[in-house]
Amino acid sequence: MGRVKEYVTLIRPYGILFLGFMPVFGALCNGEFTLFHLSVLLGIGLLAHIFTFVQNDYYDVEVDRRSKYVGGRPLITGGVPRRQALILFLSSLILSLGLALVFLFSLRSLLFLLIAYLLMTLYNKYSKRLPGMEFVLGLGVLSYGLFGGYTVSDTLSPLVIIISLIGFFQWVFSVGVSANLKDVESDGHLGIRTTPILFGVHAVNLQLKKTPVFFIYAYGIKILHLFVTLLPFLLGYTSIMIAGLPIPLLSYVLIAGILLFTTYKILTTPLERRDTMLRYEGVHEGLALLLIPIALLSLLLEHAGILPTILLFIILVVWPLISLRTVFGKTLIPLE
Repeated sequence: MGRVKEYVTLIRPYGILFLGFMPVFGALCNGEFTLFHLSVLLGIGLLAHIFTFVQNDYYDVEVDRRSKYVGGRPLITGGVPRRQALILFLSSLILSLGLALVFLFSLRSLLFLLIAYLLMTLYNKYSKRLPGMEFVLGLGVLSYGLFGGYTVSDTLSPLVIIISLIGFFQWVFSVGVSANLKDVESDGHLGIRTTPILFGVHAVNLQLKKTPVFFIYAYGIKILHLFVTLLPFLLGYTSIMIAGLPIPLLSYVLIAGILLFTTYKILTTPLERRDTMLRYEGVHEGLALLLIPIALLSLLLEHAGILPTILLFIILVVWPLISLRTVFGKTLIPLE
């Protein structure tokens, strides 16, 4: 049982639904509502998450070994041998490609799935060597959305591109701002030049000294993220009204307000309160996960029905909380 928990910890199940649903959302936006088709895409997305996060630990093992924050990761402690991690992420790659080839084959969809895996690998290989690699990661997430759309048709609707861009900006912020900011102190000691460090952020006696240009950059990414989420409403692809009530719009305004608040707290919480910063990041990431289904709410209700839509939101909210509590014994703290 202990060994199983080590593998589960390595996979990071609390965040598995974002990449898991990215191809699904891409297909939905291109007019696919067949349960089997969407289920296969969900399986491919879950395998893509396993590939990405296990490979990340595989490539970063020596850097992580020198960090004071992630010494408990399974590849560091030996709970999962490095060779087994290699087998795990390669098996996820092969199985996902097999599912795509057997059930959802088209040349364009396969090409974009391969592009997504290539971009994820480039990020995992070079994120500790080159600044700005979160944009490569974001393009990988975007490619998963386009892959889902191309499994339906060789022509993409603009909505597929918009929804994929939402994923792009979420991951650029999540990694380039949130994740890298909390690690500025350790990354600086290790000579790793992440985006915050490139913008002049540095640690002095457990205080993060942030530059105005970094604040402008961080808020700029978040505002772009929230603006792109509005585009389905503004361009008429989805509706702000349900049963005569502006439920999608009000939900968006509520989530956007909390995301802007938690962005402020992430940027201003001192490093000596790192656990508090992690809590704000956990809330931020959990709520950001809801932006795409909120943008697609009228579409989901029209084609899937009210009960499946409600179930989707329940899963997206409850799953991260349950997995964090069950596997890691804590809630709202991403273990990154």
